[in-house]
Amino acid sequence: MSTNLMIRNLKAEGQDFEWYPTTASMIECVNADIRKKLSVFNEDPLEQISVLDCGAGDGRVLQALTNGDRFAIEKSQLLIDAQDASVITIGTDLMQQELITKRVDVIFSNPPYSEFGGWARKIVGEANAKMVYLVVPERWAKDELLQEILKDRKAEAEIIETFDFSSPDADRPARARVNVLSIQLAYEGAMHHASRSQGLKTDPFDKWFKENFQQNASKAAFSDLNPSDAIKNKVKQRVSHGQELVTANGLVQALEAFYHEDLEKLLGDYTRICELDSILLYEMGVNTEALAKGLKLKITSLKDAYWQELFSHLDSVTSRLTANTRKTMLNKLNDSTHIDFSAANVHGLLSWVIKNCNNYFDSQLIDLVKRMTRQANVVRYKSNEKVFTHEDWRYGNQPDIERYGLDYRIVLELHQAICVSPFMFEHTKSGLSDYAGSLLNDIATVANNLGFDTTGQNRAQDFSWESGKKVNFMFRDHKTGKEAVLFEAKAFKKGTVHIKLNQRFACKLNTEFGRLMGWLRTAQDANEEMDVPMDIANDAFGSNLQLTANHVALLEGPGDQDSAQEAA
Repeated sequence: MSTNLMIRNLKAEGQDFEWYPTTASMIECVNADIRKKLSVFNEDPLEQISVLDCGAGDGRVLQALTNGDRFAIEKSQLLIDAQDASVITIGTDLMQQELITKRVDVIFSNPPYSEFGGWARKIVGEANAKMVYLVVPERWAKDELLQEILKDRKAEAEIIETFDFSSPDADRPARARVNVLSIQLAYEGAMHHASRSQGLKTDPFDKWFKENFQQNASKAAFSDLNPSDAIKNKVKQRVSHGQELVTANGLVQALEAFYHEDLEKLLGDYTRICELDSILLYEMGVNTEALAKGLKLKITSLKDAYWQELFSHLDSVTSRLTANTRKTMLNKLNDSTHIDFSAANVHGLLSWVIKNCNNYFDSQLIDLVKRMTRQANVVRYKSNEKVFTHEDWRYGNQPDIERYGLDYRIVLELHQAICVSPFMFEHTKSGLSDYAGSLLNDIATVANNLGFDTTGQNRAQDFSWESGKKVNFMFRDHKTGKEAVLFEAKAFKKGTVHIKLNQRFACKLNTEFGRLMGWLRTAQDANEEMDVPMDIANDAFGSNLQLTANHVALLEGPGDQDSAQEAA
């Protein structure tokens, strides 16, 4: 979408929060400064650093500043939707977020100029980052509060370039001269270290704690505090006992209410402690350092607990992912749990989930077919005239086949299928190796995404496996209302697994694989190249699952449950 069209849409939806896109020249000068100040062993820092953009717009700056982790705070849902799938939205309103626990290498912001002072002061004061880059009007230098905050952070704002938004490369011209500021918050020795946010001159959390909690007791040890598990258990009980509210308002709204109640109580408890007589606190062995450490740990643990509770209810989405992609997704989500728990932030993060899951659904189908590809399993396209010998396939070497699909009869040669190891820790209750079980479950997951409903059906770990014993993986056929065989599987002690796919499933899998690889442009191509019946080809082409907002609507509230069930 062009910038002009986006601006018109933003104005029409009341979401134009002074979005003036950062110009290419501004971005390039920031890139040059990052390369100069954050290089690690002569490696380009733009390949690996983590960046948070406050007021990220359509995400163009994040795309240009790093190939590493990209985080955004953005208020406009239209702009969030326009961001690349690699961008994780961790907040929607900067002033409602706290930045002290958001550990990144670089924070960037091109703030709304009517509010630039408040934005700059908050970012510099709370930033848990090595570098901060701000695009602000020239009058920033007259902001006395900002100058005091810079002094507290033992930092100076360096003007690395001056620009005019009326320049030809401005996508949205304006009469405004701006300075691009570079602010270093870490000691020089930590700047070229690969670890994230280490070596800060001042700890932003300590500063926040001192401003909010006054306590003068002497030092004492505080090494044994580990409340994380207790807080997680408390949150689970809270949700379990609050089902009435969950049912009435939806999970997200209920969790947000629970979180704010718990956070308010936590901060209130610490405030009351700090109001006690300092002599009494000294006698109890309590001190400011101990309180700060404890509060920091508990706030982090509380956020983590509520995000984990939310993620535990995303099964309708994560169950559609194969083992590896589910692990990748959850790891990404877990890395983002230190953001504030709010309904707005949940919606932003779920937008990221939807974008990435849609990419994952396609990539995992391709990956599954390639994992099962070997000589005996391949059916070549009629237009593919190359013939490969057995020698071409030896030792796991796969020749460069131009176009192919899977036969419905498949033999997989694995390191281990049936567990035969004498070591107990390598055994599974089912008798099937973990890798073989994971692969078979992945087949059922991909089939589910292609319209073969495997919800509630037995997975590999639910069967009792013996060498050569046939096991049937089932699906519910909604056309007949009955269960049917999705595929048969036999595992052997020698390490092989024999699979016989439902032929309709094999046809749909091959059709979508060919489409995603760019080999099949129409359903007719599938019919002509692989003899896929036209009715199946038409049903299969473009059928791999794509999520919409309705797939997570169950989290929103009771009014959206019907639409969510229909989408699933």
